[in-house]
Amino acid sequence: MKVLIVGGGIIGCAAALELARAGCRVTVLERATPGAEASSAAAGLLAPIDESAETNFARLALASWRLYPDVVRDLQDRTGIDVEYVTRGTIYPTSADRKRRDVTAWADIEEFGVEILQGEEVHRLEPALSPAISHAIFVRGDHWLNNQRLVLAYAQTAVAAGVELNSGCHVSRLIADGGRVRAVVTEGERIEGDAVLLAAGAWSGELMAGLGLSFRVEPRRGQMLALAHVPPAITHCVHGEVYLVPRPSGELLIGATVERAGFHRAVTAEGIAGLLQAAFELVPSVRELPIARTWCGFRPWAPDSLPVLGPWPGLEGLFVATGHFRNGILLAPITARLMTEWITGRQPSLAVKDFLPDRFARR
Repeated sequence: MKVLIVGGGIIGCAAALELARAGCRVTVLERATPGAEASSAAAGLLAPIDESAETNFARLALASWRLYPDVVRDLQDRTGIDVEYVTRGTIYPTSADRKRRDVTAWADIEEFGVEILQGEEVHRLEPALSPAISHAIFVRGDHWLNNQRLVLAYAQTAVAAGVELNSGCHVSRLIADGGRVRAVVTEGERIEGDAVLLAAGAWSGELMAGLGLSFRVEPRRGQMLALAHVPPAITHCVHGEVYLVPRPSGELLIGATVERAGFHRAVTAEGIAGLLQAAFELVPSVRELPIARTWCGFRPWAPDSLPVLGPWPGLEGLFVATGHFRNGILLAPITARLMTEWITGRQPSLAVKDFLPDRFARR
């Protein structure tokens, strides 16, 4: 089976590798370079716990988180790329009246090592935290990594597995004939395939519109910055109104805004000022650190904030994997597995009803 993947971000590259290992002939068509958009703009957080552990989304996130140790080990062994996989855990400053509700929502996931911290316990764990923070939840199972290096490792491993990866290749439209998507058009060239996986992130809706289909996936701009962080001010990830992510390479990432700004690529004074002020309230000493760089990216957002995964109803051969919003890095391994199961004719190994594209196709 020949599979065409439109989009070479973390989702496209991960799916390409999984499909190639399942015996498919895979071509990835990426308009820029692998991971150039949202995949590189992220902070690389692998933190699946949310308000409830009983939703299908929470189960999806947890399943992907469980895959990551083996994914990281395999990619590093095959490429030699250190993806800076850090397993020290995240501190969530909270108030005394919220901590019991929060922990109750998480308590059944014992493998995460959730702890309630208060008073001196908080500052023994992370001395640089603001003295005003007297209560926190510590989640030992939260991990993080360098997402730029991760995408590169996925891309290199996919190519070594036989994937044809075409950078600088802009797909202008999808071709449907007789109720089936059979090809894509790029720079005037028609490329045939047995299946097409649309993994173009926030740009996916534009390609669906070319088929006369309404698919509301919109960009949500996220602004971030990095501070020079040598020696490190903090050693754990700290997640309050913003998140602070210390990288072994010597940067402290601070993010991120969530803005409805279309595809307006800009880092604004207001956006960066808001991130910095929130960071100062969590860790006052970071105000002394120099700014190393700033950037923004466009997360793919669907109206219910859930990923859109699976076959498009009424069009054979068309599969969609987008709408991951703020969780694209975390969900990449499980998305790759599910899309490979669908495309190769197997049943999905997880409950997927909440994520199927037909929830939008019916509207």
